[in-house]
Amino acid sequence: MPESNIKLANEFADEYDNSIAKNNWTSPQILFKMIEERLQPKSTILDVGIGTGESSAPFYRAGHSITGVDGSKKMLTKCKSKNIAERLTQINLETESLPFSDKFFDLVISNGVFHLISPLNDIFSEISRVLKYRGYFAFTFENANDTSGYDKIAPETWENKTPTGVFTFKYNTGYISELLQNNGFTEIKQSTFLAFQNKELRKDFYFTAILSQLE
Repeated sequence: MPESNIKLANEFADEYDNSIAKNNWTSPQILFKMIEERLQPKSTILDVGIGTGESSAPFYRAGHSITGVDGSKKMLTKCKSKNIAERLTQINLETESLPFSDKFFDLVISNGVFHLISPLNDIFSEISRVLKYRGYFAFTFENANDTSGYDKIAPETWENKTPTGVFTFKYNTGYISELLQNNGFTEIKQSTFLAFQNKELRKDFYFTAILSQLE
């Protein structure tokens, strides 16, 4: 994750939960509903980019075991205060390997994170490594249906630097599907949804959610 993104995450940590509530951040519940019926009781779950833990909270309430990684120390501090995760680790998701053994987790989730990371090849490979056979990978990303204001930086990848200095990325769904296939995943479900409404910008943001399984 670019250092500017981590810096802003640290600065924004105290306000993050209020912000997503104000902007109707629906993604945590959508991701949970995609996978909940397939999980065994007390599944082991890794949240990649756990932030303050809002995406893991529904899984914790359902009785599952949560582990989280994130690039922001202050986001992790907020998450720790909620007591939903058994283990939290600070790593740079773009440049560092996941600090876990092979075939360790039943499910990996990542929500509202991949639009802040590029490229995605290494993190998808790491997620495949730490998942058990037939384990699930459920995640969201910002698709490239509308790339106005973005610059194409690689095949099927677009980048934008926001006024706050944050870099955001959009990906074609075909690129994401290819990444999944190359790392041993079979796609089960896909849906595009209104993720949140930025009332200050008067703009709607649409994300795509995908559920896949490691073969």
